[in-house]
Formats: sequence, structure tokens, C-alpha cells
Amino acid sequence: MNSQNDEIEIDLREIFMLIINHLLMVISVTVIGALLAGLISVYALTPMYTSTAKMYILANSDTIVSLTDLQMGSSLANDYEELIKSRPVVEQVAENLNLDVTYGELLGCMSITNKDNTRIIQIQITYPDPVAAKEIANEFVNVSRKQMSQIMKVDEPTIVEEAIEAKSQSSPNNIKNILIGAVVGLLLSVGFIVVRNILDDTMRTADDIEKFLKLNTLASVPDEGGTDNSEKKQKRKLWGVRKGESK
Repeated sequence: MNSQNDEIEIDLREIFMLIINHLLMVISVTVIGALLAGLISVYALTPMYTSTAKMYILANSDTIVSLTDLQMGSSLANDYEELIKSRPVVEQVAENLNLDVTYGELLGCMSITNKDNTRIIQIQITYPDPVAAKEIANEFVNVSRKQMSQIMKVDEPTIVEEAIEAKSQSSPNNIKNILIGAVVGLLLSVGFIVVRNILDDTMRTADDIEKFLKLNTLASVPDEGGTDNSEKKQKRKLWGVRKGESK
């Protein structure tokens, strides 16, 4: 067990030293990843704005609301969600606001939620124009209220909260994207260094021979090829000069 733990510790140390030795490359790739992600987020992605409208569902408009009415109102919430997404409601909203969008496109901009144990339906619109997002959310509430009352023969839901114009974009999150780009760059650079080291089976030191081949190193011969080559070049140069001088 001790030998296995020591081997894992040595491997982790080697990886750490590899990263330290290539720290400049790791930092460079990380910064490049963050810059690329930031540029894409700011200049390539379309800013989106979100506005939310809420309405309250009542099964009966009487002052005294019974338990049956409360339970019925909660169960009607699911039916109301489907009615809001229906083609007549979506197309009527597009017609009222003169929107040049298809049924599928406008439906894709909408998100409907009904929190558990409540009778409040929340209509959320995400759109490139903050003013249009507000108007679409409010129009969905107005149109769907009348549609629900006509089809289900119940009182119109009450508007709890009208949508307002968003002051800041909901997406993309530039800071988040920059951090993601930096993390991706960091992982790619570290992964490249580690994989390249794993695939490189060159033995450079006596420790490598002892570790991988389980052999003891008896002697080592220093590499003087560079010195010999440089000396040969110098000798050739001197010989050429002397030869030229003799001429």
C-alpha cells in the first residue's frame, strides 16, 4: 500500500512540475480562452431581455372562497398553462402587436411557470428588445384572460403584476462566459501538457531507466556532440582562413 501511495504521489508531483515548467503556456492559453469567449459573448451573441407578468386564478369571484374553490383554482392552473400556449392566443398576441414572427418563434420566447401550492401563473418573455418583451408579456396576459373566460366559463384571472421594461440584459452573461472561456483554456493547456508527456516515452535521465526498466545505471556517457561539432566548425574556419592567407 505504501509503495502504491508513493507512486501516486510521485506522479502527481511530476504533473505539477510539468505545469510549473510550462506555466507561461498555461497562462497564455487561459488568457486567450477568456478573451475569445468575451469577444464572442459581447459581439457575436444577441443581447436578450426578460419581462415577467403574473396573474391570479380564481374559480369563483365570491367574497367567501370555499376550500373546493381553492382546490379547483389550483387544478385549473395546469389547464390555463396549456390555453396560454394555444395557437389562437399566440397568434392573437402577434396580430395585436404587429409582430412579424411565426407561432413557433413567439412560443419559443415564452416561459410559463406555476409554483407549487399556488394559483399564480407567471408568464415570462425573453426578447431582443426590452420594450417589446414588456409589451408581449402584458399582451399575453390580456389575451389569455379573455380566452380562458370564454372557453372554460369561469371568471377572468386577476392581474397580479404587470410586466415592466428590463433595465439590463438577462443573457448572455458576459462575466460568466469569460470565466468559462478561461476554464476551458486552462483545461486544454494542462490536458495537452499531460497527454504529451504521457505519450512521450523518451528516457532522459538515469531515474527514468530505473523507474521504467527496473535496471540500475552503471555508467553514463556525457553528450559532447555539440562541442565536437563547434570545434570542428572552428577548425574548418581557421583552416579556411589560413588557406586563404597562404594564397
